[in-house]
Amino acid sequence: MSAEPARRLSPRARSVWAVHQALAWLVLLALAVAFGGRLWSLLWVLPLAGLLAGPLGVSAIRWRRWRWDVGDEGIDIRHGTLTVRRTLIPWIRVQHVDTRQGVVEQLFKLATVVVHTAAGAHEIPLLDSREAEILRERIGALARRDD
Repeated sequence: MSAEPARRLSPRARSVWAVHQALAWLVLLALAVAFGGRLWSLLWVLPLAGLLAGPLGVSAIRWRRWRWDVGDEGIDIRHGTLTVRRTLIPWIRVQHVDTRQGVVEQLFKLATVVVHTAAGAHEIPLLDSREAEILRERIGALARRDD
């Protein structure tokens, strides 16, 4: 197996994932408190624990495990929180590439690069906006060169 991909996502990715985690756990906590009733009065403990540990813990693990690189063979992506996946997208398979910015990404000045193949799409999320633009152009040029 080849060397691990060397490039990381933006350090601000941890903040974006922490916001997503916190919002999800807050919704679960609110539902547990609202609909728990007397019988399930301790139902709020799990969402509260998730709210305390999830945003910092999960976002840190995801950021540490996320790696990507662009090489001669194609785009090498490694990611995962509990299960780690590694994907190599050969240049010949790349059909087109674009960037995407959701509302939270725009607030943090981040963007996601989406690489489309016949089999589906692969993402390199939460890069600095400028880096995402440069990467989109580079992938497009390298994919055209391989034709």
